[in-house]
Amino acid sequence: MKTYKLLILAVILAIGMGWRANAQEQTNQFQLTWNATGYTHNARGVLVATNVTQQTLVRKVAEDNGLNPADLIFVYRVEKLDTAVVYRRNGQFVSDVYQMEYTFQDETNQAATTDYIFSFLNDEYHPNAIGTTFGVEQRTYNHAGYLINYSYHGSFHYALPESDVVFTGTFSTGVRVKEIPADVDETP
Repeated sequence: MKTYKLLILAVILAIGMGWRANAQEQTNQFQLTWNATGYTHNARGVLVATNVTQQTLVRKVAEDNGLNPADLIFVYRVEKLDTAVVYRRNGQFVSDVYQMEYTFQDETNQAATTDYIFSFLNDEYHPNAIGTTFGVEQRTYNHAGYLINYSYHGSFHYALPESDVVFTGTFSTGVRVKEIPADVDETP
């Protein structure tokens, strides 16, 4: 009888660990609003402002990959600590844009529901950080460990070394963008 109880306990633990592993493997990506104002000089030496939004970034990725920008969306990927462009209809990855995962410091409240995060902003085209971000991340998990509510908003500052533009702006997450596995829904 003891062996039988131990076997049942082992099976229950294995199932529980499997559910927890699934929860940890959950892909959490959220539509991201990105509003930047860039400051530079025009040909006459006058300081001028220019704007960059999430749509600017989506159009650039679409152009670089021969895709229709209407089919794409800009997201923040929670587990990867980065921004990316994904397909709007199935959430599948197209291209990285900015990363915050390399160097960051976060402070979390006692309930582990709110983080205050400072990070260096990187991209794949420059060996060093191009800027910084500061944001407040709020999240709620259900009993199975799945993220059910999420918000991340803040500000950023960056400059691309090859251009004479300095950017400052804000970001905020919106709705969840679900990723549908490729074997269920093929990438366009």
